[in-house]
Amino acid sequence: MPSRPTLLFILALPVGAVVYTVAAQVIETLFPKEPILSLLIPLFFAGLAMMPLIIPFFDRKAKQDLAEYHRLQEAEAEAASAAADPSAAAGPSAAADPSAAADDAAHEIASDPNDTGGTDR
Repeated sequence: MPSRPTLLFILALPVGAVVYTVAAQVIETLFPKEPILSLLIPLFFAGLAMMPLIIPFFDRKAKQDLAEYHRLQEAEAEAASAAADPSAAAGPSAAADPSAAADDAAHEIASDPNDTGGTDR
């Protein structure tokens, strides 16, 4: 069975059609010489009647998309931190070895001896 927001979304079109028909009849009796009013004002009221029925559906979809976006951001941050910290990816035995950490630091310093740190001095 579809969820409540989906059911409301399905009911929005029939509700809009009923509201449009009723509003068109009322406007036609009030302003018989203005055909543009009998078109635009009922459309406005039909839209107003449909909005509360449509909004929960799109709100649910937006929340799902936002949750997926946050999940992807966390996964990317986790991957970036794992790539930046190779000792954490290698396991606890590599993190406990101080000679490996000193060796990594020596390679890091020796790899860019002419690095100006992004400035031209």
